[in-house]
Amino acid sequence: MISLDKRLSMVASMVRPNHTVCDIGTDHAYLPVYLIQNGIIESAFAGDLREGPLENAKSTVEKCGLEGKVTLKLSPGLEKFDGYNLTDFVIAGMGGNLISDILKDSPWVNKKGNHFVLQPQSHAEDLREYLYNTGFEIIKEKAVKDGKHIYIAIEAQFKEAPNKLPEIPRWKYFVGEMANSESPESKDYLEYIIKRLETRKTALENNNQNSKEAEELKSIIEKIKEESK
Repeated sequence: MISLDKRLSMVASMVRPNHTVCDIGTDHAYLPVYLIQNGIIESAFAGDLREGPLENAKSTVEKCGLEGKVTLKLSPGLEKFDGYNLTDFVIAGMGGNLISDILKDSPWVNKKGNHFVLQPQSHAEDLREYLYNTGFEIIKEKAVKDGKHIYIAIEAQFKEAPNKLPEIPRWKYFVGEMANSESPESKDYLEYIIKRLETRKTALENNNQNSKEAEELKSIIEKIKEESK
């Protein structure tokens, strides 16, 4: 039986049961194998950009006797998965900008009700900005602390066409739905974001640079503090 670390356990907890999952950047395929072994899903697709990780994934699948339940593909992002009528996607362990690019390059995933679990290692604000402005709804977010690192995951679904979208205030890009998270570690994440923004604001003020941005950051920080009470 496969066991997952805290980061991937968090991701697994956000997967919709009884749906075929497409895991992008699967590496050793631990996530799809775990989901099948624990009866959360019956089958999965999994892909990776490089042959080495895909060989690791193949080894895991074979050792666990799941060759008929996990379909592996060498694929840049979602490119090789079009045409399989997939509705549920996991993209974990990459920067938020790269996750955004993967979604941008595969507009076929933009179908109402399609479900996404996204786990950005950095630049989460850029990923949220892309989601909000492309027609995705962020359902919920989770955070987990493993050692000194705080990892987050975003559960989202595609909702509507861009011309119907409401205007999203910039502060939401930095925290999304984390203020409403059920995760105890969400407070640690919000404190980390506030500290990061305050550091940036102070640097701008000390160097007499871009006072407009410094004022905007001040407003964002105040709003995040208000929302996280």
